[in-house]
Amino acid sequence: MTASNYHTVGIIGGLGWLGSALTNSALLSEELAEVKFIVSSRRATATEKHPRVTFTQDNQALVDASDLIIMSVRPQDWASITLNLRDKPLMSFMAGISSHALSKKHRTKYVIRALPNGACSNQQSYTPWYCTSQDNPTLLDFIAKLLHCIGHQDQYDLEDHIEVLTAISGAGPAYPALLAQALQQSAIKLGIPQDKAQRAVNATLLGSGAAFKDLSNPPANTVFVFEEYQGTTAAGLAKMKQCGFFEAVESGVEAAYDKAIHFDSPTKE
Repeated sequence: MTASNYHTVGIIGGLGWLGSALTNSALLSEELAEVKFIVSSRRATATEKHPRVTFTQDNQALVDASDLIIMSVRPQDWASITLNLRDKPLMSFMAGISSHALSKKHRTKYVIRALPNGACSNQQSYTPWYCTSQDNPTLLDFIAKLLHCIGHQDQYDLEDHIEVLTAISGAGPAYPALLAQALQQSAIKLGIPQDKAQRAVNATLLGSGAAFKDLSNPPANTVFVFEEYQGTTAAGLAKMKQCGFFEAVESGVEAAYDKAIHFDSPTKE
């Protein structure tokens, strides 16, 4: 199958935030200008129409008419979905559902597990992905182009790495938000009014994003710059480390990873 043969992508649960973000971004991509989308959802169809997007509530009809099927539903809703893909490729956005379980249930050897995060809505997601088979380079290239529409993407050789990254990149803004909450509480404790403490912290995190635009630059480099200056920030960093900052983060990531690998133990295989 050549790249031009991937004419139609079907997205089950395509009116959710992940499916909508992917569809809307892909429609803007020149590389995917010939790709059409079929979207299914239990909700009413979207009010905005596009000539390359059609809607259905018949998931099997979507499968039959698509070259690639994307499962963009909550893991707890997946158990009720019974579809025979007849070896059509399936890409899952679900955390905690193994490729083996997906392959066995939907009868396909081509399973891609991808994990976009909340930044996909503004095309800044980091999406790790894994494919069960490497014998179709055209498919792998198409998947990379599709996921590139919503931000950065990397293919991984081990499925377990998807579980690890569920606990890291999959969290999206959650961990920075927790840090912001702690900083805001510290400011309030030291006398800053709550509304101004919130503005100060949110603005600081917003402005700090520029420091991470170069994905090849290790975060440790930024930390080192402030530590070397030996000013007030260096004192704060040193105390946070002394109080177990790294250990707390590692414990949290390990807890989230453990949740990922046991997310749905009755159906995981």
